[in-house]
Amino acid sequence: MLTGDKISLFLDKDAIAWGEDWRDKIDSSLASIAFFIPVITPRYFMSPECRRELQFFARRATRLGIKELVLPLLYVDFPSIHDDEATDDLIALVRTFQWEDWTDLRFADVGSGGYRRGVARLAARLVNANRRAEESDIARMAQEVKAVTDDALDDSLGLIDRLATAEETLPKWGETLEAIRREIELIRQVMQEATDDIHRGDAQGRGFAYRLIVARRLANGLGEPAERVWSLGNEFASQLHDVDEGFRALIERAPAEIQENPNSKAGVCDFFEAVRGLSASARGALESTQKMIDSIAPLEKVSRDLRPALRRLRRGLTILVEAREVTDEWVRLIESSGVICEAAGVQAN
Repeated sequence: MLTGDKISLFLDKDAIAWGEDWRDKIDSSLASIAFFIPVITPRYFMSPECRRELQFFARRATRLGIKELVLPLLYVDFPSIHDDEATDDLIALVRTFQWEDWTDLRFADVGSGGYRRGVARLAARLVNANRRAEESDIARMAQEVKAVTDDALDDSLGLIDRLATAEETLPKWGETLEAIRREIELIRQVMQEATDDIHRGDAQGRGFAYRLIVARRLANGLGEPAERVWSLGNEFASQLHDVDEGFRALIERAPAEIQENPNSKAGVCDFFEAVRGLSASARGALESTQKMIDSIAPLEKVSRDLRPALRRLRRGLTILVEAREVTDEWVRLIESSGVICEAAGVQAN
């Protein structure tokens, strides 16, 4: 209405048909999109895919020198989004953009004057950002280069870059997983000690007052490890992004590599087997993590003192569990690659 121009919206939940390669669909849309509007909630930062999409488009907007192309909508407020020293690098990134606060507006009726004014403010910002893009020398140069080749506009990492980054990150990723495992084991010990204390108190008839003392002691014991799990979980998600980029590149490149050099198939199959093993190990570990998350939720209702530490812990663990989608995708890519590997040797497909 403000410009007379047609605007096309891509919403990943509605714009991807069942059975489509959703990740390629999103990537192709991000590569040509004019604006990126992430709807910010606590769970947004727990999704590896949401994190990847934000990193992808933020780099593009920064390269063009027009950060207004990224317009976050703060939909659900939470404390860490206001933290000047956020431990999550993606939360710190979002804070560099000017967001629209819809934490109250989301409760308004979509036909109300307040809601419509909110949409109008959003539209006005998009129009202004678009005008800046059109007037920018960088944007004009980008359009001229795009007419020749889309590749020149692509600032994504090349194959060697992705493989080198994954190679460098993989050991660090393993170290992060081990650090998380140690923290979870510590948390289990602290919680078991609290459970034993409660049982002893019950046997002695010490009542709920003693249980409250135990709960407060448990809250103090969980505070630091829960915070470390949260921080390590965010580090894990960022590292997984780098590892994923390299693994996907190798898997997707495998059929062409074998066609060019049939002798490389043994190495490819060894890599595929290693990836399958890593995915299976991750799934097993993450399934036990999910059980821990399920057991934490009811405990949050037990004591007000316990709630902050348990919520922090649950959010950190949830970041880990959502990594299953990424590791499972590696196996799906291998299975759809057309490369057949046999236990007693390899055979051309």
